[in-house]
Amino acid sequence: MQRTKFIIVLLALALFVTTALTGCGSQKEQEGITLKLGSQGFVEVEILAELAKILVEEQTPHKVEHVRNLGSSLAAHEATADNQLQMNNNFTGTLFLGLLEQELTDEWRDPDKVFQYVKDQMMEKYNMFVFPSYGYNNTYCLAVPRKWAEEHNVTKQSDLAPYAKDMTLAITAPWANIPGQGYNEYTELYGFKFGKTVEMNSSLMYIAIEKGEVDAINCFSTDGQLVAADLIALEDDLGFNPPYYGILIVRNDVLEEHPEIKDALMKVDGLISTEEMQQLNKRVAVDQEEPADVARDFLEKKGII
Repeated sequence: MQRTKFIIVLLALALFVTTALTGCGSQKEQEGITLKLGSQGFVEVEILAELAKILVEEQTPHKVEHVRNLGSSLAAHEATADNQLQMNNNFTGTLFLGLLEQELTDEWRDPDKVFQYVKDQMMEKYNMFVFPSYGYNNTYCLAVPRKWAEEHNVTKQSDLAPYAKDMTLAITAPWANIPGQGYNEYTELYGFKFGKTVEMNSSLMYIAIEKGEVDAINCFSTDGQLVAADLIALEDDLGFNPPYYGILIVRNDVLEEHPEIKDALMKVDGLISTEEMQQLNKRVAVDQEEPADVARDFLEKKGII
């Protein structure tokens, strides 16, 4: 009888220890890990970083630390490769032409083909997983006042041919001098030149076109100032500019160890159109809202959180 009681006590003790250990494991799992996500120091990638941060923190037990002002896409990549960061936002064209040292020949005008190449190479060379594109394309474009475009029935860049010789175009210094992909190559492809070009930084060109000092500007297709100034980004109908799809990149070892992070972040697939990205950028760059607030509001309106 005493032996039976002893065995029952041992079994009860074993059950208690097992339960306690299991509970400790569950608690540890619930605490999760902290991931570092880098952004390069401009509005758009800060918004994207906050979107990814919210998705992870709302739908997994893990936390995300947003590391700002990295300065460049290459710096974000190198920090992720060194595991100082575990995640970063980048662009297909930046990686294709820069890190992967490819050229934008006619073979690579297809943005989906460029995306697949970048995705494959990032996994093969760096063991980094590229999530499906956010859905928008942030590339160089030409923009004109919407009123002027409507009056002259101009919707795409080739429509400028009859008017360009009488127009002043504001361009950024980088675009003027990009080897093989700058203003000279652009005019060669499109078959016309502007009457005058003026180099200035992005913030000044928006002021200049609102004052009527220039007729068109070379800008980025997701600039929030396009909305604020009521400009229309003309379609690059001859496909001169590289595709710059916004993409989220995460170290694959993190995703293999924590597949729930991958599940949460797959929601970025096609999440944002180019027009929506313009609006989000405007809310931060022009209206001075906080990136985190804008990101949360957007995800709530989409019904994702």
